[in-house]
Amino acid sequence: MATLEIEGAEHGWLATVAAQRGGGTKVTAAATPEIHQRLQALLQTLLEQPLEGRILGERRGEDLLYGLADALGRRRPLLGAERVFGYVHGGSRVAAAEPPIPGWDEP
Repeated sequence: MATLEIEGAEHGWLATVAAQRGGGTKVTAAATPEIHQRLQALLQTLLEQPLEGRILGERRGEDLLYGLADALGRRRPLLGAERVFGYVHGGSRVAAAEPPIPGWDEP
């Protein structure tokens, strides 16, 4: 199952976010209760904003997580006093920039 990992520029890992089946997100783990609360508010704000011509919150599942990671990367919002970014862990998309490993398919 894919998750969105939220990290801060100074403190590293801050939280893990999962997509809910009916839509939206759920913070499944956070470094502190304060981060959990602030992150919920930040995610709600991001879900209501447009990204690539549609409201981010209209997306579902992994598509929503990848959209949030993209939005966090573009906007680099503050969570408290720290800039945060996100990446999808365990998702089905492979980074297009990754070159194939030479010889990986040879016996």
